[in-house]
Amino acid sequence: MSKQIQIPDIGSDEVTVTEVMVKVGDTITADQSIINVEGDKASMEVPAPEAGVVKEVLVKVGDKVTTGTPMLVLESADVAAPAPAAAPAPAAAPAAASVVEVNVPDIGSDEVNVTDIMVKVGDTVEVDQSIINVEGDKASMEVPAPVAGVVKEILINVGDKVVTGKLIMKFEVAGAAPAAAPAQQAAAPAAAPTPTASAIKEVNVPDIGGDEVNVTEIMVAVGDSVSEEQSLITVEGDKASMEVPAPFAGVVKEILVKSGDKVSTGSLIMKFEVIR
Repeated sequence: MSKQIQIPDIGSDEVTVTEVMVKVGDTITADQSIINVEGDKASMEVPAPEAGVVKEVLVKVGDKVTTGTPMLVLESADVAAPAPAAAPAPAAAPAAASVVEVNVPDIGSDEVNVTDIMVKVGDTVEVDQSIINVEGDKASMEVPAPVAGVVKEILINVGDKVVTGKLIMKFEVAGAAPAAAPAQQAAAPAAAPTPTASAIKEVNVPDIGGDEVNVTEIMVAVGDSVSEEQSLITVEGDKASMEVPAPFAGVVKEILVKSGDKVSTGSLIMKFEVIR
């Protein structure tokens, strides 16, 4: 039978249809993208809630739509439903997916600017792949993806200000992956999760006396792998110049000072990702 398909919940804003990705007569599958819409802060593809044949397309490029706006008339593929009964479970499980919200991780209490968006809607992203670059008064850093998935929505633009916890993207992730994990662990229980666990540690200026000194050189960059005792910055005071070494090994995740800044004993200068 025929069924009217409406825009799902996309929030309260009105958005513009930028692309219609199907036409009358097309046979579509559940979750297939059917239109693309764009608002002030986000672009997203709207998926089909079920499979069927397109009988009418009720929107066109340039139309303004909101949650609940009719966009298609779909004839359900009822005749196709009995066929998968022979092996229903294997086919359904791998296709399961869910939408996960991606937020800005803990970057401290400061508000920072988005300087670069490094992915686009439709991209397949890996865990820890850099997705945006942000910059504050004293540091620039790349924000990594906390999970692997496909970018469904980008909710920020270059120039936006963000803080810890800010919703920046939505990913579609495979829902079947967690179910497969126990079987893999049974085969090799001691695999690799524990050795690769990591943590963020702060790097402070060591005891350099009571004087305030100037940062004259930053000797590493975000993303560098640093060994223990490797020189990180050079500082200079009234009577001496010295290099500040790394107190432990790790990967530079944030640099919180710049040349010309004044620092003293205990000043926070960097953050490292270290293996626990």
